Amino acid sequence: MEEKSLSSLKRELKLKRFQFNAIYEFSSTLYSAFDIENIVRIFFSTLMGQLGVSRTLFLETEHQLLEHKGFKVSEEEGNFLRASLPQLVHDELYLRVEELPDSLLDLKEFLLSKKLRYLVNISEGDKRVFLGMGLKFNKIELKTEDLEFSFFISRFALIAIDNAFMLNRVIETKRIEHEIEIASDIQLSLLPQAVPELENFELAVIYKPINEVGGDYYDILRARNGRLPVLIADVEGKGLPAALLAASSQAILHSLNELYFFEPAKFIGKANSLICDFTKGTRFITLFWMLVDDLKKSVTYVNAGHEEPLLISGEEVRKLSSGGFLTGFLGSAVYSEETIEMKKGDMIVAFTDGVPEVENPEGDEFGKEALIDFFKLNKTLPAKKMADNLFKTMEDFSAGTRFRDDYTLLVLKAK
Repeated sequence: MEEKSLSSLKRELKLKRFQFNAIYEFSSTLYSAFDIENIVRIFFSTLMGQLGVSRTLFLETEHQLLEHKGFKVSEEEGNFLRASLPQLVHDELYLRVEELPDSLLDLKEFLLSKKLRYLVNISEGDKRVFLGMGLKFNKIELKTEDLEFSFFISRFALIAIDNAFMLNRVIETKRIEHEIEIASDIQLSLLPQAVPELENFELAVIYKPINEVGGDYYDILRARNGRLPVLIADVEGKGLPAALLAASSQAILHSLNELYFFEPAKFIGKANSLICDFTKGTRFITLFWMLVDDLKKSVTYVNAGHEEPLLISGEEVRKLSSGGFLTGFLGSAVYSEETIEMKKGDMIVAFTDGVPEVENPEGDEFGKEALIDFFKLNKTLPAKKMADNLFKTMEDFSAGTRFRDDYTLLVLKAK
């Protein structure tokens, strides 16, 4: 009797040693895998090989991961399992499918139809994780030590899966950061690298995107016969989509500039039509276009739905609204233009909506009236000094509150 008991203990010890070695090899192999598919393949191969089971199911709710081997699962059946299995509340780690309560009758019948006989609960906290298994290949029932073994290696697999998802998130975040950095460099390279010197005007620009890439942009195109095209625009949205639309629109404007240089209203009409072609009327751009005549000391402008720039002449302030509809919505939109004769000291202040919308810690906006007051008070300063002083004033007003939107300001002052 003692010899028989000793022999049984030796067999059990041998099995335990065999399973321990299998777990060690499994964990070593598992942690060299960094993608979900490979982890699941190693997991199923070890589990089914060691236990000799014919079919396996693995469900993890946090990442909506559903894997199976040995039987087929349709998309509809997969959705059913994702909805039904997490409803199982049971204190036992191991459960026979036949013992599922009547409230889960549909689930029980489904699992049995797939010849799954056991459920192992690997859940932790709010994360619901289940392993389903069939009988062994020789139709022998699983023993308690088999279920314990499946629980342990499932835990290893779950840790590896969590690590893989975390690693993939880190890699994806780094990839996006790298792409945004590239997009930011490209966008900055598309902006004018210098503000040209004019005989009868001072021109100053401040551009401060709130993110790495912005929806605001400005441009100073190639001059012809003493006339300089200047543009300030605001693209709907923020981030990469807005930056891509801005870059595409910039390419259109540059190409049309050579064709309709002396016809600003017609120029904007053609640009709007082309922008509508690729936005399909779903995105829009507001823009203010100026053709600065440095010889005649005049400005011809078109306002396409943009924040109305300010024409400040002495104590008089006028808003520049001639133009038409914002670009990108209506391909057949018609635009008008206005020409302004500029006297010494007159200035045009153009900006995007992020300038007057700068807020203080109490949530109060700086506002357009304060903007007008600032320029009337500082009208004797050079354009660059005014632009710099306004930005410093905005920073003081915000008292560290992050700007809500991109900040782009353009000041054109007659000498």
